[in-house]
Amino acid sequence: MSQKPSTRGTIFNLIAACARHLAGVVAGLFTIPLVARSMGAEGLGAWAVLSTTGYLMALSDLGLSVSVQRTAARPDHAATRRMIRLALLVVSIVCPLLSVGAYALMVWLPSEQNTVLQADVARAALPMLFAGLVGSLANPIRGFLIMRNDFPVLARGRAYASAVQVALTALGLWLSPTLLAPTLGVLASSFVEAFVMVRAARRHDPELSLRPGWPNDPAEVRDAFRQGSAALAINFGVAAAVRADVLILTSYVPLAAVGAYQVAARAVDQVAVFAKQVCAWLLHRLGTAEERSSAVRLGTAAMGGLVASGLLALWLDGTPLLVAWAGPVASERLTSVTLAILGAAAVIQASQEASAATLTLSNDSAWRAAHPILIGHMFNVTVSLIGVRYFGAWAVAGGTACGNLLMAVLIWGRSRALMQWRLSQVLRTLAPILGAVLVAGGAGWGLAPLSTVHPLASAAVCGVVTVLGTGTSLFLWWRRDTASASAPPPPVTAELPAVE
Repeated sequence: MSQKPSTRGTIFNLIAACARHLAGVVAGLFTIPLVARSMGAEGLGAWAVLSTTGYLMALSDLGLSVSVQRTAARPDHAATRRMIRLALLVVSIVCPLLSVGAYALMVWLPSEQNTVLQADVARAALPMLFAGLVGSLANPIRGFLIMRNDFPVLARGRAYASAVQVALTALGLWLSPTLLAPTLGVLASSFVEAFVMVRAARRHDPELSLRPGWPNDPAEVRDAFRQGSAALAINFGVAAAVRADVLILTSYVPLAAVGAYQVAARAVDQVAVFAKQVCAWLLHRLGTAEERSSAVRLGTAAMGGLVASGLLALWLDGTPLLVAWAGPVASERLTSVTLAILGAAAVIQASQEASAATLTLSNDSAWRAAHPILIGHMFNVTVSLIGVRYFGAWAVAGGTACGNLLMAVLIWGRSRALMQWRLSQVLRTLAPILGAVLVAGGAGWGLAPLSTVHPLASAAVCGVVTVLGTGTSLFLWWRRDTASASAPPPPVTAELPAVE
């Protein structure tokens, strides 16, 4: 296991983690307007179906990438190599089988929809599935590099991959405006990123073998699948709750409405995933008994404050920026309302992200976090399926908010038990997010007239509002952390027994 990084190295890793996400954001930010302007709102909706269903391929590791991370956190290099080989073997078997069902989902569109798009989706499905296979095989390697704190390499790999994806997508759409262009861009980017990560992993461990294999110890295999099953349940719940939104909408609303929903969902997702880099940066602290409480407070304030202020800024002041990005579809009322509801859901999600990571890493079983997450996501899908017939996209977005709220309540209940916190301590941990909402909301409302002048003015206003809100959240955390540091330290408690 790598040594504990210095303060300078830790800050550099945080910057690299954020840069990695920014590089990935570039691909999404460019792909959506390229598709929307070349193929219209219906084409954007069809692309949403393709990319959403392709995401399901990531489930083919059966959660073993988390088993790789948990093993890599220990100074047992041989066990880490065995876990990586096991994960690669499972992906090699499961992914082709999963591709059959994924292909059926990709080529399915309601019969009244555009038949030309149906044929286009059928052609583009195969390269998208192949890209999913390459990405799934790279997931265990990515988990290994994260636990080695090699975020600079991950950032470089994502930057190279994003550049290739955008370039091929733009060129392909210029030559022929079909969905084959963006899917080939995704396929090429998957190869580039996987190549960079494999080279880095071999540098960390020259003895690392990428040949799929089955460990000789049955107990080790059982433990890997037991831990992986919890991660699989979480990933499946996320896929069902977040990615299934597009599939549910496709059954009840026109593809143009799906495209509008996708614009709002993509904007929210970019802010939320960027903020999640804070949790990735704090993973080594969230899993230790001595540091988990302070890490949860910092992670909650940083991630919650960034998500809350960023999405408030985007909702209040970001319409000109979104229109410049995705076209007229971004100015529709459906997009605005969906952005508000999904934004609220993202803030709720951000408020418990650090706590969920602590539960996953700090117990003998990751199921302590998996149960609440799975329950919340299933509630999300239930509300979406019941309400979509009556309220369309708004019900699907509302289902996300309801599911995240239930999940947050359950996660914090278990985190309180793990860290032996009182309810007042939980509320004080969440207070910086409220501070960010108040400051960002006031600043965003006051600066709204300036945001309508030009898309660049909208971007500048959004940036100022986000910085003010996030700064407020971090300042409140700092005041609370300073007060806690001056108090006598609480006794370190033993780990709670695992819940199977």
